[in-house]
Amino acid sequence: MKLGIFTKPEHVEKIVNYLNQYTDIKYIISTNRREIDLFKYDVGVSYCWPWKISQEQLSTKPWYNYHPGLLPHCKGVDCYTNAINLKKYGVTLHRMDQEFDTGEIITTLEFNADPVNTQDLANITHYKLFELFKATINQLVSDT
Repeated sequence: MKLGIFTKPEHVEKIVNYLNQYTDIKYIISTNRREIDLFKYDVGVSYCWPWKISQEQLSTKPWYNYHPGLLPHCKGVDCYTNAINLKKYGVTLHRMDQEFDTGEIITTLEFNADPVNTQDLANITHYKLFELFKATINQLVSDT
C-alpha cells in the first residue's frame, strides 16, 4: 500500500523525516495541487492541504485529513481566528467527504491553550497536529 500525501511546503520536511526514520510506509508527497492525479497511490492523505479533493478522487480511494482544528467546531482555513477565545482546542484526523471538514471523525487530540494571538495558536496547533500524525499514521495504514 502506498500513501499519497498532499501538504503545504512548510510541512514536507518533518513528514518526510519522520516517515523515513520511523516507519516502513511507502508514500509519495507533493505540494502541487495538479499532482493529485499524476501519481499512483492507494490512500490519499491531506495534511493541512487547503484544496478540495475532487469527487472522482474521493470515489476511487479513501482520503483522510489531518486538520489543525477541533472538528466539527473549527472548520476551514480560518480555524485559528474562530478559536482564539476558546480555552480548549484540538486537532482532528477525519475521513474526507465532498464538503470541507465534515467527514467522519476518526480521532482528535484536545489540549488546553491560552494563546496571545492567532499566530501563537497556529504554532501550538501545528505542533500538536504533528503529534497526532505520528500517533496515528501507522494505524491508519494498517486499517485501510
